[in-house]
Amino acid sequence: MKKALPYILGALLVAVVAIYLSGIRMPKRKAVSTYISLNKRDKNPYGAYVFHESLKQFFPKAKFKINYNHPGDSKTFGDYIQDQLYIILQPSFNPDSYEVDDLITFIDRGNTVFISTFNINQELSRFVKAASLTKNYRYYPFGNYNGDTMQARLTMPPFMGPATYAYPGTLIEGSFKETDSTISQVIGSADNGAPNFIHLKKGNGHLYIHLSPMALTNYFLLYNNNMQYFEKIASLFPAGTPLVIWDEYFSSNQSKSRSQNRGWFNAIMQNPYFRTGVLTALLLILIYALTEMRRRQRVIPVIEKPKNDSLEFVKTIGLLYYERGDHTNLAHKLSTYFLEYVRSRYKIFAKDLDKNFIEELSYKSGVSESLVKDIVTQVSRINNEGVFTDTELIAFQNNIEAFYNKE
Repeated sequence: MKKALPYILGALLVAVVAIYLSGIRMPKRKAVSTYISLNKRDKNPYGAYVFHESLKQFFPKAKFKINYNHPGDSKTFGDYIQDQLYIILQPSFNPDSYEVDDLITFIDRGNTVFISTFNINQELSRFVKAASLTKNYRYYPFGNYNGDTMQARLTMPPFMGPATYAYPGTLIEGSFKETDSTISQVIGSADNGAPNFIHLKKGNGHLYIHLSPMALTNYFLLYNNNMQYFEKIASLFPAGTPLVIWDEYFSSNQSKSRSQNRGWFNAIMQNPYFRTGVLTALLLILIYALTEMRRRQRVIPVIEKPKNDSLEFVKTIGLLYYERGDHTNLAHKLSTYFLEYVRSRYKIFAKDLDKNFIEELSYKSGVSESLVKDIVTQVSRINNEGVFTDTELIAFQNNIEAFYNKE
């Protein structure tokens, strides 16, 4: 009985943890994720990493903050500061009446609010006098890559001319059933031609409501010349913006509302005293089990190196360009992505790809100087000559893959 006790305790521990996690739904990690996260840290196709980092480049002198409090909180937004930019990127935007009032007050003081979401609730619709409709929202939060084609259009004015941007990814977007031209201006339209991007002026500030968040995902912005779509939208915001605020408040509220019905065990665990007691008991059981079983341990499992999802994404996008025969464009995309990867991972900000750059990158990455020199030579040729054959493209791709694999 004594020999079997550690196994019994271990099984009990696994059962308790399984019950606790049974109500928590977590998306499966795939080679190339189709999960629509709209998260600023997510580098998968339907994350918002490119959009968030592009804002930093567009406003290099601005300070960036993350807001976890209601829009009227003075710690984040200040009391009388003007020309601030508040970015809200959410699948569904459902503020209550007090939160809408706080947003209006913030705008009226001379600030800008940009909301990108698939749909807005009645509280905000009542203020902008425009209700929203959503197309294909039943597919959220998972998408695909080749099943649809989505277009996003910008109108004139305020832009210099009408422009259309498209990508072969998931088609999920919203639109306005009707708008009031006396208080709002339509500056963009959806795939079906209905308005999906409006501008309202309140006091000294501006409110932009954008119903096509998919047009701000990594996949859309990196496809062809779609980065111009972001640049034109960002040009609407004040150039001298001193503070850019990224919203996490409304996403946390949605997460709380989704977790309210996760089961009786989660409800009990909301009590801090009970939760502390359970976690302490689990920790003691775990320590006892590990102490009793340490001499019986046999084989330590091999933990595989995490798969490089960024590399898989590059392969997927590269295949699209390669099949179209657009080798030069693909070579530019690969070189741009590689240099951005080097800057973000190794903090190398060299203006010239010279010998010092090669030595520093080789030292920090652990890759041979000869391979780094070959890649730099190919990147320089892409930038200078601008013509790439399929054989050269394959050699360039093989070198980049070898670099990623040898890190």
